[in-house]
Amino acid sequence: MGEVCLAAFGNSMLPTLWPGDLLTIEARSFEQILVGDVVLFARDERFFIHRAVQKMDTGSGRYLIARGDAMPEVDAPVLPEEVLGKVINVRRKDRGVAVPPCSRTRRSVGLLLTAFGRLRSLALRWHAWRSPDGNSKSEVASVQASSR
Repeated sequence: MGEVCLAAFGNSMLPTLWPGDLLTIEARSFEQILVGDVVLFARDERFFIHRAVQKMDTGSGRYLIARGDAMPEVDAPVLPEEVLGKVINVRRKDRGVAVPPCSRTRRSVGLLLTAFGRLRSLALRWHAWRSPDGNSKSEVASVQASSR
């Protein structure tokens, strides 16, 4: 199974994922994705990393409903061929951490960070200040691919 390492970018998954977190993503098919998994999918020549909140299997087809933990609305349905993998590890401040589930508290904090730009700005600055080199690495966009 193949793996890829990507740097998190954006705010849609706060506070679960922070800009600069290094994400290990393992290739997974649509069938292997479970509700609650944080998934990588491609659409319109862009990558998205959001949480699977529902899987649907209807007469018109199968699809996944995903949403960023800090986003008030769900994404457009994700088709099976758009699913690329699942985030299996988060590397933050030179430590590997498991991908946490989206608890009510985590979701509420994410929505507050989205709704209040100043609060989000303070949280991002605090996070950058706490990082070992004083930089959140939010501008890192490197991709390292490996196969296993």
